Parts: sequence; C-alpha cells; structure tokens
Amino acid sequence: MILQELTTELTRCQSLGECDDFLLFNLNEIRPIFYSETFHELQQNSRHFEYEDSFNAFANSSTGAAIRGGQKPTDSVVALLIFFLSLFEKAQLYNSILAVADLLPDGSLRCRCQAIFKYKHITDASSDYITRFDCILQFLQEAWNSSSDVVRLQCEDLLHEYAFEAVLKPSYVGCDIRQDVFQCFTDEQAQQRYPILKKLPHQSLRDLGFDGLSLALSEVRSRIIESLHIEACELVPTALFAGLSDEVIEDSVPIFQVITSLPDFLSTQLSVMNAVYSPQRQKARFNFDSDTDQNRIYLGTYFPRTVIESQNIYQELLSIPVISDSFSKKTAIRIMDIGSGTGAAVIGFVLALSKWGKCQGPVKITSIDYNIDALDKQRQILASVGKELSFELQYQPLHVPFPFDLDGFVSAFTSIAEREGSVYDVVSCWKCLCEFYNVNFAQAQGIIKNTLRLASQILKSNGFCVVADVTTKDNAFEYFPITLNRESNDHDRSLNAISRTILPVPCSRNSLTCHTHCFTQRRFKVSHQLAQNDETKIAYRVLAPLAFADLITASFTDHKAYRVNAATPTEACFDGHKSKSTASYPSGFTNLFEQGV
Repeated sequence: MILQELTTELTRCQSLGECDDFLLFNLNEIRPIFYSETFHELQQNSRHFEYEDSFNAFANSSTGAAIRGGQKPTDSVVALLIFFLSLFEKAQLYNSILAVADLLPDGSLRCRCQAIFKYKHITDASSDYITRFDCILQFLQEAWNSSSDVVRLQCEDLLHEYAFEAVLKPSYVGCDIRQDVFQCFTDEQAQQRYPILKKLPHQSLRDLGFDGLSLALSEVRSRIIESLHIEACELVPTALFAGLSDEVIEDSVPIFQVITSLPDFLSTQLSVMNAVYSPQRQKARFNFDSDTDQNRIYLGTYFPRTVIESQNIYQELLSIPVISDSFSKKTAIRIMDIGSGTGAAVIGFVLALSKWGKCQGPVKITSIDYNIDALDKQRQILASVGKELSFELQYQPLHVPFPFDLDGFVSAFTSIAEREGSVYDVVSCWKCLCEFYNVNFAQAQGIIKNTLRLASQILKSNGFCVVADVTTKDNAFEYFPITLNRESNDHDRSLNAISRTILPVPCSRNSLTCHTHCFTQRRFKVSHQLAQNDETKIAYRVLAPLAFADLITASFTDHKAYRVNAATPTEACFDGHKSKSTASYPSGFTNLFEQGV
C-alpha cells in the first residue's frame, strides 16, 4: 500500500466503524508508509506535505467528523494517529502534531502530543523554552499521573528531550541559556508542583558537553519513537504483532544443493582458532558487539552454515551463462561485504569462485563491520584459505559502526557509497540487517530498501547484489522474511531504481505486483568437524543493474509456477500469488542451471 491509496481508502469510509474495519485489516501494510522514509526523502519535492494532506483528508472525512462530533476513536484509529504523530515529528511538521492531538480523546496520549507540540514548535529559541515551561510540565505531569509504568517512562523521556533540546537548540543560533534551563528544571517549588522533574538527570543537564548532550538526546529520541510504536501496536495486537513462527509448517522438501560440507582445510583452520559448536539462537541474532569468546562460538556454529549457504548460492549464480560469461572476462573481482563479521559469506564466495574455475584474480575484498575482533578473525581465515586458492586474495577491513536507525544508517552508508564509487562486481549483505530491525523495529523500517538502493550505486554495470537473512521471528512485529521481501519489492517499484530482482525467479517477474505478505525460505544441510547434518534456513534476494538484469532473466527457463518456500513444499508462486498445488514445480531459486534440480 502507498500513501495515496491509504488516503483514498480513509476518505472513502463513511463511518467510524467502517474505518475501523479497514484499518484492522490493513494496519500491518499501512505501518511501513510512516516509518520507511528518511528525513531527506521527506523533504525532497516537499513529500512531507503529502502526509499532511493525507492527514487533513482523514480529519475532514466522515470518520474525522464523527470523532469531532463526540464519538470516541477506536483503538485502530488511535494507532493510525500515533503513526501520523511519529511522521510529523520526523518531518518537523509541528502544527500537524497539534492537529493530531485534537482528534485524540482526553487523556495521557493527548497531553503528550500537546507537550511535544509546545517544546518542538519554538519561534524564539532564546526565550520560548523557559516561558513555556509551566505549560509543558502541566501536560507532562498530567500524562505521567494517569499512565502505566511503561508510558510513565515515555513521559520521562519526553521530559529529557525537552530539557536537552532547551540547552542544545539555542546554542545552534548562538544563544547560551544552559544556566537558565538548569535553574528552571531544578527549582524546588517547580519540583513540588511537578514531581516528574525529579526523574530528570540534573547533573547531565548541567555538566555534559554539547557532544554528550547530543548523544543523550539521540538515545532518548530513539526510545520515544520505539515506545510510541509499541503503544500503537498494543492497541491492536492482532493487526500489528507477528502471528507467524519460524517452525516448519509441513514436512520440508530440501531444495537441491551442490555443497553440503566444509573443505578440510577450512575445518582445520576453525579448529586452530578454537571454534566451539554451541547453538545459542538468541545470542546469535545480535553479533555487533560480540567478544572473542562469543565469536569463537559463532565460528563453530553459525559460520559453517553461512559458508554453505553462500557457496551454494554463488555457485548457482556463476552457473547462469550470462553471469559466467561476464565474470570470466574480469581481470579482477571486487566484493564488498556489509556486516561481514568473521567473513563466512566472503569465504563461501571465494570457494564458489575456486570451484567455478574461471577466476583470473585477484579477488579484492572490502569487509565492513562494527566488530573489530570479528574482522580480525576474518583476516586470519582469509590468510589460511588464500593458500589453497589459485588466485590472490586482497583484504581491506573497514570498521563502521552503523547507527541503528534509518536516517543514521543511510547517512553512514551514503558516505561509503560516495567515497567508493561504482567499482564492485558483487555487493553482499548476509544475515546482518535483521539485527537493526530487532533492536529498533520502527526506526529500522526502510533500511533494507535503502541498502539495495545504495548497493546498486556502487555496483559495476555487470555486477550483482545479494541480500540474505534469517527466516525467524526475533522481533515481535513481523516475520523477517516478509520484511525482506516487502522492502525488496518497494525498492524494485521505486521510480529511481537502477537495479532490480533477478532471483528468486517469481520475484524477478512479479516484484512490482507481488503481495506484501509473501515470504520465501530455502534450507540447507551442513556438515563439518563439529557437527553433522546441521540445518540452516535463509531468505534472499539477488539484484542486478537493469540492463544486466534483463539479459540474465531473458535466459531463464519459463514455467507456470515455482517453489520458493521449503517450509511449504506443496505451495508454489503463480504470477505473484502463492497457491497450493499437488504438481511438482521447480525451484524458484536455482532456476534449473544446476544439475539435479
């Protein structure tokens, strides 16, 4: 669903009840509309005003009139209003925040909206933060008094945001009112009137430098956005919390795989590095700050799985005649691996190149990750594996602490893309993007779409990008392969897209019309010295620049339908729609180029 469609449907509803029915059925598709665009995207071509127009259309609709006439908004409508509130705050449309408050019933949320408007809509930074103090605190205190413990914490974060902005924002225009702000917030009489003030970290307000305050403000804002999103979800849990699990729905039929085990020399190297097999499902989902012991467990447990996934997928890609012919002419192959960690996806890639046998070398590897210890372990493994290859490996690690919100992530990645240029033959992003959504679900919306957009900008005209990730439910809101497929489709539908999906096959054909709740899954068996017949499952998309993608997909075999989900082997994709079928359809991942499919 896009914003224009949402606006049309909202204005079409003739009653509050009809609007409630529509929202309950569609909120899960509506949510990404409000969270997946960066501040820069909202400002481009005044797009943020389209959201304001959409809200005004809703406010003036039959539903809005019913609410203004005294009918209490349903929980689904309040959830939608929270989505608008979050968007208007990001877009800096502060008057619209007050308009949202006018449609909310009396109570905590309305008070919070009014407080946000008062300390965001500042006309004179040298005075407004002080003169509006009592008004803002009255709203926050009333909201804090009538709230649950969770919402009380949000009220306290709003207080922190107000206080930190009161110091920082005037400084941007040359005004220093820190001392006045400190005295205002620590006044004993004020603290008696507004007990919430005792929750403010007064020492930080007085002593932190501007950099420290900016960091604290960023953390507070992040918590506010996430807590508002959770509040909306808890109003309509059946619509906005994930209902799927990652358990096998039926007896799975493994999709054909060429490689099932690690080469002995790689297993030996992992043994030298004291790799440990110890499945720790939850810990494995957050690897950005793993220490050396946790990385050794990763090497023995999850590293082999990713190597097998990667090698099989890359070997299948290299078996496609168009790709094989193009890559065989390259005198060097450059790969950028984002969220590279210990380098399992990279190792799978170089092993696939070795098996392919046409690589002239060298292979130049740029690995980006937050974890310095993991990057160092990758260096050790590449040095060992390089001795077994017929081509040279060159390794450049980049330590990049990507922020966990959309705007911060896009800013960091954009800097890299602008610096590097269109020089890469392969861009890989393997099992790392899920971590952003697991940490900050609301604020991460759009990271996959923008990763694909920016990866496309650093690809050569005959390169490709692989984004692969887990098929699990590690956040409470959405089954991750659905997130991956939805945002990949959003990328392909973008008017400025310079690449498009080539695999899975039905996704390459139907990404412009595919239903958003579709998800894909592929399973592999993995054997190595520490484990036999381990299983791993993954969802992935492969994209290529438009002209190259046309050449690749033109060579695909043509079938009525394809299987893309190992968890439901009797299900196939027919023109973008999944249906049950007793017929035996081919895999939509391998596209028949590998023997045995």
